[in-house]
Amino acid sequence: MAERIISFDILRGWAILGNLVVHTFMLVSQVQRVAETNPGELTLAGYILMGLIVVFGHWRGLFLLMSAAIHMFIMFAKLRRGVPRRVILAQEFTKGLFLWMWAMFFYVFLAQWGPSLEWVTTGTASLEWQNIYHADQFANIAWAIMISSVLFFFLTSNEKTKKPIVMAIVFAVVGCLFIFPAPAIHEASMTFWGVNLHTEEHLDKIGDKGWWDYILRMIGNQFNARESPLLPHFAYSAVGSILGIFIAQEKPPNKKKFLSWGYGIAGFTMAFGAFWLFVVEKIPEDPFMLVDFHVHPTWFVFVTIGMLLIVVLSLMASMEFSRKVNWERRLRISRFSRRAGFLCLSVYSFASIQAVLRVALWGITQLFGWTDPGFRTTGGLNIGWTFFLIALEMGLWFFILWIWEKGRYLFSAEWLFALILKRPYQRKQKDKPKILGDFLNVKGRLIEVTPVHWVEPITITDQKHLHKEMGTPSI
Repeated sequence: MAERIISFDILRGWAILGNLVVHTFMLVSQVQRVAETNPGELTLAGYILMGLIVVFGHWRGLFLLMSAAIHMFIMFAKLRRGVPRRVILAQEFTKGLFLWMWAMFFYVFLAQWGPSLEWVTTGTASLEWQNIYHADQFANIAWAIMISSVLFFFLTSNEKTKKPIVMAIVFAVVGCLFIFPAPAIHEASMTFWGVNLHTEEHLDKIGDKGWWDYILRMIGNQFNARESPLLPHFAYSAVGSILGIFIAQEKPPNKKKFLSWGYGIAGFTMAFGAFWLFVVEKIPEDPFMLVDFHVHPTWFVFVTIGMLLIVVLSLMASMEFSRKVNWERRLRISRFSRRAGFLCLSVYSFASIQAVLRVALWGITQLFGWTDPGFRTTGGLNIGWTFFLIALEMGLWFFILWIWEKGRYLFSAEWLFALILKRPYQRKQKDKPKILGDFLNVKGRLIEVTPVHWVEPITITDQKHLHKEMGTPSI
């Protein structure tokens, strides 16, 4: 059995499942197509859907925040086990580098907006190798792992810099350095390359300046690219690292202090974001310039951070900081989201499964002579059919994750990473796992877990005594 922060497992599952919902919606929904081509024709329902699903429901910030918090928690756990700092740096930096390489492979071969989309709409598929330079939250997480592992290495060099408040301040400052200069750096980069980096066409211009442009853009695109550049999106990872710093301390966090400070900071960041919008950026005449769900504006980053902190803290307050949690029931009903969170890399990597569903549904309509509602057309489905497809996709993933669990998730992306990264350190062990061993420890980390609990739980005896004093029936 292994100790797990259950709220984190659940949130990471929500984040990756929400990511599937958003991408499917953006690929198939007529609402998305209208929003991109003629936003003036959007209905009230269209505005609501675009706002809740695509803009605030993009789940990008939540996934980055949770991944960073878990990564920081893991590094502290290794440090307490006696793993040398330089080994932690080597392991985590290598992990980030491998993840970035997997991300580049994903962008060319597996991305749901790549060959699978072309196959759905035309019946053929081709590879666009320039997409290796693409950057979104997949690459964001890889780079956040590398950046935070370097900062962790230096900050844990002595007791003064290892203090949680000092580490938190450093990550906060670094996070701000990725937010405030972002617009100016983006503008300077676009002037230097002579292209609009926030459009899809900029990938076609790679190499125009010479051979060195290929190498420079490999790094530069991570900071300036259209989808999710590190400037400013690393800020979400910085906040997650700060959260991870405080929960990873040997002494359990104080409930009152932790939650009050957390909610206070969340409120401050939301207020600061509103101030930045109304006073500094000013509301533009065109409301569609207010939010860019690809490259988040400064005000939006702060408002989103505050909203995400409220979500994370509220779930933690109802679990890790609650004395009355029925863990048996909570673990049972959260099993699906925890499965998705546990296997989030594979779920994201193979999100193109919706392409198979779209072609299969189209095939059924042809077989029975029904009218195709637009399964093989980008932006071709109305709201009803869009959510039918999303529900079907979620159901399929539920089945895949359930049945795959029985095979210990062998050959999943997570299993392959564990095999590559853990195997070299296990060769000297007497009881090293076999080549097809359970490197993920599925039983201990997912099935029979021990929930982390930061407050003393109320026992059955306490509950009966409490109900007796209050004159209420016990359950």
